[in-house]
Amino acid sequence: MDRAQKQEMITYLNGVFSDAGVVVVSHYTGMSVSEMSELRRRMGNANAGVKVIKNRLAKRALDGTPCSGISDLLTGPTVLPIRQIRLRRQK
Repeated sequence: MDRAQKQEMITYLNGVFSDAGVVVVSHYTGMSVSEMSELRRRMGNANAGVKVIKNRLAKRALDGTPCSGISDLLTGPTVLPIRQIRLRRQK
């Protein structure tokens, strides 16, 4: 991943973290390749995705967002399940 791609990922994640009502951080130590593939398939079926991102990039993306307090959770093999849902506010 070159510098421009890293910056693009940081910008994308910053938007996700800024808009997120909930952020899930999962550590995938011990998962096999087939288990990770199954997780990706199931998340895809739920209109969601799974991002394996360097913790350093995710921490940079958290800066200035309401979720910045979770940066300490980003250690070791980390995966971020992502599903963006637009909720309508009730009047």
